[in-house]
Amino acid sequence: MAFVYNFDTTIEDFNSKGELTLTAILKALLNSGNSHSDTVGDGVFRPQSTAWVLTDWQLEILSRPTYGEKIIVETWPEPVRSPLVVTRNFILYKEVGEQREVVVKATSKWVLFDLQSQRPVKISEELLQKYSMEDRSVFENKKLDKIEVPENFSSEKKIELRRSDIDFNGHVHNLFYLDFALETLPQEIYDTENFSKVRINYKTAISKEKEIICKYAKVDASHLVQICDSQGNIKSSIVLG
Repeated sequence: MAFVYNFDTTIEDFNSKGELTLTAILKALLNSGNSHSDTVGDGVFRPQSTAWVLTDWQLEILSRPTYGEKIIVETWPEPVRSPLVVTRNFILYKEVGEQREVVVKATSKWVLFDLQSQRPVKISEELLQKYSMEDRSVFENKKLDKIEVPENFSSEKKIELRRSDIDFNGHVHNLFYLDFALETLPQEIYDTENFSKVRINYKTAISKEKEIICKYAKVDASHLVQICDSQGNIKSSIVLG
């Protein structure tokens, strides 16, 4: 049975058109998954030796909820097909009156990490049984879209990290990676594009870096941002289309 979460928006979750921003959409999805974990005693602030690490996102945005519309997220993990990876799916609805409309579909990949060794560990059957698994996917193709990285980038932007970018686990919060990508886009793309697809891969965490380098390239009809540290090590790749 899917977990149902009501996302209470605030004014900063909307753009100048009164539409829910990409960052707010991702926040709603993340918060629904966190709330699901809380209800089964697997929340982030429990006494713990392990932690869930997000590795991938894929979103399809059918339409943008607008200010004043009620937002509901339905989320569920799929039965585990690999001992190291869990797939969690999401459907975001907007509700007007008694009508509920699907506006966002998303899937994500998670790995359980041992906090001492900083390595993936096998997910126990005991932990999996705490969750209500559902053998259904939001996308027909269960394989995530491959991120094609070009040999050359047309521009790059250096971004200095703030102390406030670091979250409870000592890493830059994964929501901010999307903000970094949006900040890197050419102004005309940022102003005019209404993105309907988002693909994010987190390669390694940003933690002790004081700055990052964000490289931009247009790939076919999509826009790719690769986030690197100052030594050129890839931290994340994000595609907006």
